[in-house]
Amino acid sequence: MKIKNVLITGVAGFIGSNLLDFLLETTDWQITGIDDLSTGNKKNIELQLGHNQFEFVEDTLFNLKSLKKYECVFHLAALPRIQPSFELINEHIHANLMSSMHLIEIMIAENHFPRIVNSSSSAIYGTPKIIPTPENERIECLSPYAFQKYEVEKYFEMLATRYPLDFVHLRYFNPYGPRSFNPDNKFNAYSSVIGIFLDRAKNNQPLLITGDGSQKRDFIHVRDLARANYMAAIHAEKLNTAFNIGHSNTMSVLDLAKLISDKCEFIPKRDGEAEITFADVTKAKSILGWTPKHDLETFIKESIK
Repeated sequence: MKIKNVLITGVAGFIGSNLLDFLLETTDWQITGIDDLSTGNKKNIELQLGHNQFEFVEDTLFNLKSLKKYECVFHLAALPRIQPSFELINEHIHANLMSSMHLIEIMIAENHFPRIVNSSSSAIYGTPKIIPTPENERIECLSPYAFQKYEVEKYFEMLATRYPLDFVHLRYFNPYGPRSFNPDNKFNAYSSVIGIFLDRAKNNQPLLITGDGSQKRDFIHVRDLARANYMAAIHAEKLNTAFNIGHSNTMSVLDLAKLISDKCEFIPKRDGEAEITFADVTKAKSILGWTPKHDLETFIKESIK
C-alpha cells in the first residue's frame, strides 16, 4: 500500500504522540494530527511542531470536513476511561462512538475510503475464559467504555457490507511507556497503572492497589503499539479484521507494585474491570509480521533510576 499523507486523530495523547514520533522517525509521510486537547497535552508534541512532515490542527474531530487527501487514518481519539464511562455516559458515547461514525460519514459522502487503523481495546473481552485470549474469544463488555469500543468494531463490519471500507482494529491490551501519566488530566487516576505507580513513587507516595492486587495484566509498551499501527497501515491487502496487540505474558498488579516500591496501600476493588488480560498475538505475528520487542521490567528499572 503506497502512502504519502496520513491523519492521526488524538495526536497529542499518550499513544497518539508516541505514534507520531515513530512515524516521523520511520517514514517520509506527510502527517496531519488533530486534537482538541481536552485530554491530550500539547507538551507531548511540542518537539515535533516545527517538523516539515507534520501539521497540527487544534480542533475537535467533529469539525473535520474531508479525508480526501489521506491514504490512511490512525484513529486514536477517545476517552479511554472505564470508571468514568459509567457516570459520564453521553460524553463517552460522543467521544468513543460518534467520532468514529463521523469519519465513516465523511468517507461515504466523499466516496473516498482510506484505510482506517482503529484503536480498539482488550476490554471488550471482559474476564476471558480462554487464556491466552485469541481474537475469536466471546465478547463480554463489563463497562460502557468496552461496549463503545466493540460498537465501533461492529459498525465498521456492518457498513463494510454496503461500502468499500478498509479497516484494521487493533485491540490494545494494557499500554505503558513515556507520557502515559498526565498530571494535569483530572481523570489521571484511570490512566495506565504503570504511569500512576511511577508518578506516586517519584513523589514518595504509597502505591494504591485496588482489591488485593491479584488481578493480572498483559502490559504492552507504547512503541510496540506504534509499530503495530504502522504495520497495519502498510499491509498490502485489505484486512477488515481485528488483531490483539499485547506482549503475550501477564503480571499481577501486586507484583508490578513490588517492582516499583515497597510502600503500598490497598483500596476497594473497582467494578467493571477484568480479572485477567493475556493476549494471544499469533494472528498479528502471522499476518502483520508484528512481534513485541520491549520488556516491562527493563522499562521499570530505567524509569526508577
